[in-house]
Amino acid sequence: MTDSDLTIKILQGIRDDLQRSNQDNAQRFEVMNERFDAVNQRFEVVETVLRDISEQMVMQSRGIKAAIEARASFEKRVDDHEKRITELENRGPH
Repeated sequence: MTDSDLTIKILQGIRDDLQRSNQDNAQRFEVMNERFDAVNQRFEVVETVLRDISEQMVMQSRGIKAAIEARASFEKRVDDHEKRITELENRGPH
């Protein structure tokens, strides 16, 4: 075997190693892309759920605010009635 034959064999070995390495890398990238796709799908689900929850929280906070305002109005009326009843009780018999 001559030096040029040995050089050719070495270069062919390097080429073959590079081709195998490229195939391995392509397979790894394919697996990684599949994983990223799965993760993206999960994030989309999480994003949708969070958006729905935030909308529900806004609606609940509006309901709570309306309930608090209604209660405040009711408490004012009750306080007014109690004040009037106390005044009537303090007048005594007519």
